Amino acid sequence: MTLAEYLDGMRRATTADELEASFQAPHPHAYRGRIWAQICRVRIEAGRRICDADPNGRFVPAYGPRRSLIVCGQAYHVGHGQNSTGVRYAWHYAQEFAEGVLRENGFSKRAAHIIWSWAFKYPHRSLQSVQAALAGELPDPRFDRLLYRGRCRGPIRVDRETESGTRAHRPCACGGWRWDWGCAWTGYCDVITWRCDRCPRIYVEYLSPGRLYEIRNPKANPGQPRKESTR
Repeated sequence: MTLAEYLDGMRRATTADELEASFQAPHPHAYRGRIWAQICRVRIEAGRRICDADPNGRFVPAYGPRRSLIVCGQAYHVGHGQNSTGVRYAWHYAQEFAEGVLRENGFSKRAAHIIWSWAFKYPHRSLQSVQAALAGELPDPRFDRLLYRGRCRGPIRVDRETESGTRAHRPCACGGWRWDWGCAWTGYCDVITWRCDRCPRIYVEYLSPGRLYEIRNPKANPGQPRKESTR
């Protein structure tokens, strides 16, 4: 397959799925340089064309003239930022606006974040995410609830006397202590991993706003042990 044939395949696509199939066609190329820039330009143009023709394309954020961000017919002016830090802040607030509008239209936090993350470089994937969300395939996780995620080789090794004063912990059903073993940001919420010093079970907890502070601040109310999921 030549480069011209590869690009023409993306130009001929009329749906998001067709464009994805054309983009994934077996054409060897580097992911940088002039050819990759040309591929990206064609892919984005085809993706925007497909979004504009689809009834659900209005849910895909679009960046237009005069730094205007359009989501569901609502416009937001993206600031210049003046420097690298200001640019990050400007786009942070733009993201908050876009995801807020999507949530007002019934999308979950998870779906809104995924739609935003694909919108500008892979708009057809953003449209695919919209379609999946409308089909109920991208719900939010259950917040502030322990979810079982499997088992590791064995329990963790923790000195209770030295760690209990600084590391969050909860009683485990096995009789041991379940410890805060690290937190990550998913893009729309914090998720914390809990590991036990007596059994090899691993749990995660998707956190609502403010919950991480409650867990890790020793002065906050310790709260009750979280309910465990049976799934």
